[in-house]
Amino acid sequence: GYPGYSTAPPPIVPTNPSQPLPVGYPQPPTQQSEWFQQTYQQSMRAYQGVRGSWTYILGTGRGNSVAVNELDTSATFALPFFMNSPANINQAPLLITPGFGMQLWGGPQSQNPGAVMAPIPLNPQLPGNTYDNFLDTAWNPQFTPLFGAELGIRVGFYTNWDVFVTDSWRVMGRAIGTLNMTPTFQGKLGVIYLDRNQVKILPAVGFTWTPNATSRYDVFFPAPRATWRFGQTRRHAWWGYVAGEYGGGAWTFRNINSNGSKGFIQRFDYNDIRISLGTEWLPLATTGFSGNFEIGYAFYRQLFYVNGVDDPRYGVQQIVDLPSTIMFRLGLAY
Repeated sequence: GYPGYSTAPPPIVPTNPSQPLPVGYPQPPTQQSEWFQQTYQQSMRAYQGVRGSWTYILGTGRGNSVAVNELDTSATFALPFFMNSPANINQAPLLITPGFGMQLWGGPQSQNPGAVMAPIPLNPQLPGNTYDNFLDTAWNPQFTPLFGAELGIRVGFYTNWDVFVTDSWRVMGRAIGTLNMTPTFQGKLGVIYLDRNQVKILPAVGFTWTPNATSRYDVFFPAPRATWRFGQTRRHAWWGYVAGEYGGGAWTFRNINSNGSKGFIQRFDYNDIRISLGTEWLPLATTGFSGNFEIGYAFYRQLFYVNGVDDPRYGVQQIVDLPSTIMFRLGLAY
């Protein structure tokens, strides 16, 4: 999903090269090439796909048992970009993805509403909902048969409708270099810029191993994933996977005083680590419906608060630890 800058966004189009590499360097038998049977003409079609997902993180809403409903939708379009450049031998297009997300928060439950006026609030608030409005760009060129890159930047507003300030604006990005060490083994090294209040940047390091057409192993921080194909119907291939990700995001909102009046602006992060077991179905043709369902465990959950620009206590921070819990995710794409 897109609650923040997801470290493991489910792609709606393949990220591997849209054309075979030059003669003498065979393509690895990746699951994407089998899923989509991608051709150059398909990769340059303006409309690439649309997807939506729902994630529910279980909570009671009482005390610090915070529940989160995450809903998001996005569409991807491809534009020609340095198509004749010798540094883009796979003729990778520029992928443009506008998106919208909504989070519905349950909890934390405040035992003393007046505590929000204390120097460090003992019972911090959350808004009932927050929203993501963003534009994502991605480019995955292959510079040489050995070296390539996964590049992207995302800009957007992350807030509830009551607050639009500079802190609501976030710029996120990724810059990852790739090295095709063998036809089935690709090393990766780079950074992911999250632009959250607590964690600004994460290293991105690991490798992808595709030993055959029915399995793939992304031993990659911060988004490891292992995938195996276990079945096939006339129109779809069925895969199972085990995955991990650094979840959450950052938003702004205005808290409420004990007398019901509007308070100061606050910035906050919701951070967690997620591991999940899931299944996905993907079309064998170049187009069609796909989807996934997973169940997982969210742990090391935290709320991280920073008092906003209009608060006399600007910059005061607070961390609220949340209990571990179960999560569910459902996604559909076309």
